[in-house]
Amino acid sequence: MSDMTMEQLAGYQNLVITQPNCPYCVKAKAILDERGTEYTTLVLGADLAKTMMVDFIEQQTGNQVRTVPQIILDGQYIGGHDDLVAFLARQVENDAFGDFEL
Repeated sequence: MSDMTMEQLAGYQNLVITQPNCPYCVKAKAILDERGTEYTTLVLGADLAKTMMVDFIEQQTGNQVRTVPQIILDGQYIGGHDDLVAFLARQVENDAFGDFEL
């Protein structure tokens, strides 16, 4: 396992932290792939220790997490699979109004 630092983790603009055999990780990556989003995948136990993930997310957001996936897009913490789905739905709703002004 690599000795990833907090600074290295913070350097990723698009990041999915995952682990093997995680169905929600597979679903989240499939959503990002469909959208053509480029991202880096770090696998717990191979690329990153779980304790490092937990500490990193808590330092960045104040949230304590224990599950994967953990997703960061454009340097912004999104959360897990369900958070990604909700985030993308909000983007679509906001885009539906286009340049509409009151």
